[in-house]
Amino acid sequence: RLDGKLGIVAEGSIGHGRETAVGLAARGARVILACKDREEGEAACRYVEQKTGSSLVEFSELDLSKFASVRKFARHIAEKETKLDILVFTGGMEMTDKTFTEDGQELVFQVNHLAPFLLTNLLLGLLKASDASRVVYTTSEVYSWLRSETNFNDVNWSETPYDKKIAFAQSKLANILFTKELAARTAETSVRTFCVDPVSGAFNWMTYFDNKVAKTIVSFAKHLFLKSEEEEAQSIIYCCVEETIKDQSGRFYMNCEERALEDFALDKALSENLWNVSEDIVGDITGLGEASIETVKIVELVETSDGIMVKAKNDAGSSSDSEDEKNDHNISLTKENIETTMRNRMTYEEGNSESTVGSNLQTTTVTRRVVKTIISSSQVSSAENNLTITEM
Repeated sequence: RLDGKLGIVAEGSIGHGRETAVGLAARGARVILACKDREEGEAACRYVEQKTGSSLVEFSELDLSKFASVRKFARHIAEKETKLDILVFTGGMEMTDKTFTEDGQELVFQVNHLAPFLLTNLLLGLLKASDASRVVYTTSEVYSWLRSETNFNDVNWSETPYDKKIAFAQSKLANILFTKELAARTAETSVRTFCVDPVSGAFNWMTYFDNKVAKTIVSFAKHLFLKSEEEEAQSIIYCCVEETIKDQSGRFYMNCEERALEDFALDKALSENLWNVSEDIVGDITGLGEASIETVKIVELVETSDGIMVKAKNDAGSSSDSEDEKNDHNISLTKENIETTMRNRMTYEEGNSESTVGSNLQTTTVTRRVVKTIISSSQVSSAENNLTITEM
């Protein structure tokens, strides 16, 4: 079960993305369907609710072809959530003629790789805040058609004649390389990453048809003989929830089984180069849960029915110019894990004001998103002697 878990399904309004949302919601997760079309997204939410009976499904706007939209979505999530358990990218661009986004990037590469790269990094703090989080990218075995054509130093095809087949395949290789590099960089955290070919089988090559008649015939045959959208979603859901693969981060799956990768997809230097190129293009990828430490002073501790309320203000010596960070901050501490809406990770220091529950709290560091408190005493009046705040 996924009760109490939060899952984001990017581009999850149709196809196997929508069925992935069904699979997560049916297991009790709260699901955010992130896509660019509100009407389509809200219709998908209703579809998921009807199939699962869940009321924990919501739409949020996200356009992977615009970096500004990715950053806006990430800020929205970081402002209202304390952790993220599942992040899935189920959609993407297929072959198309050479097209550039408003960010000046080749459309297929931006939607299929650069935007997921940016969003994942921006939400990495929330993913790390989960006890066990999963990030899943959909790819395609057509990546294997690449050999010497791979060139991540010219992703906009400014020096190379554009080939839409190679452009698509290269974006799918990027999904695999990013999965493996992210797995390496998060190995000591709670984050696990996987990439999945949800379609699999001979009809992957239908992508390479340019002739519309041929595509129509192959597509019709696919619906007759191959997987349904619900069946396609099973490998994605498997990588989101399967406990037996939690130590297999960075692997490639098809039909709920791990598959071997071509040697060039295992090239560490290539994956590191892709990371560097991607970061240069998208700009700042600092996680929204990983800001610098600020100092504020606890000015008052007020007894409440649930525990204590900490009233805090920024230290007068703070170098911050942000209006949000100049404001008072009230944080409830109870016997449960308490969520806060602090914008920065902060060190709370005892102030000089009198407190209704004492004045001997030690300086304690908490994350900007989550305060985990344990008050062992049932008497709030002596809570200062029994309060532990643990960084998540």
